[in-house]
Amino acid sequence: MASSKNRISRRRFLSNSTLAASGALSSLVVAKPEHNNLVIDAHMHFEAYGEYWDGLIDEIIEHYDHAEVDKGVVFTAWTPSRESNDRTRAGYRKFPDRFIPFGHIRTEDADWEDELKRISDWGWKGMKLHQSEIARGPELKEITGDLVRKASDLGIRIMLIHLEDHEIMDELSREIEEVTWIIPHMGYDRKKGQMESFCKLAKNRKNVYLDTSGTGAYYKYGQAIEWAGADKIVFASDGFWYSPLVEKAKIEYLQLSTPFRTPPLSDEQLAMILGGNLANILRL
Repeated sequence: MASSKNRISRRRFLSNSTLAASGALSSLVVAKPEHNNLVIDAHMHFEAYGEYWDGLIDEIIEHYDHAEVDKGVVFTAWTPSRESNDRTRAGYRKFPDRFIPFGHIRTEDADWEDELKRISDWGWKGMKLHQSEIARGPELKEITGDLVRKASDLGIRIMLIHLEDHEIMDELSREIEEVTWIIPHMGYDRKKGQMESFCKLAKNRKNVYLDTSGTGAYYKYGQAIEWAGADKIVFASDGFWYSPLVEKAKIEYLQLSTPFRTPPLSDEQLAMILGGNLANILRL
């Protein structure tokens, strides 16, 4: 069996075969830019709820190869800020063509502002934030806003943020409009109407997007895409706890008819969700 390093993806094999069969060597064929076909995972942990083991980074690449995922936004969470960022940096350096590093900040760490400066100096574009690592009380909005404004001043302007309070997210995304906010798990589904409210926030706010990661309510994705618009959704796995292969299939199956009678995704919409939207956000 060919190694994953030398294995060509099914998508690229079919594309190459079609071109060859149609006389691709002629000047009549103009290939689309490669980034238009990228599959990018917006949400990959270098741990599984804080647990890390030797070989994990290589296992992620193995899963990406199998799922035909070209690149992933990667970060480490649930550990002190400096430890998280050092691990992410090491993994990124091992596979710089496959990983897009995001920083991680816990405000309980005394050096968190120094870590913001460090990841800014490395040229990282975004951060992964979780509400339980920012604040646990009524000061959540204030502390989150302070952190994000400091990050924005340093040029870090993409926030993959788990914050389940719709009102706070509405206010922050309106007040800090220079930042791109990516809300995971398709906007959550813990309360009645919660997913719909976050989808409509994305629809109505230019700088708000949703990722598709790690929710059991994937049967609602067709409706969610109608609420938000395919241009506001990015594919994500929430690995390495969830499987990139399985999470990607939850999007691809939406090209088929479903019991919920939502319109099947077009090829263009699927390409936008699987990578095109995030490529635009990241300016790839």
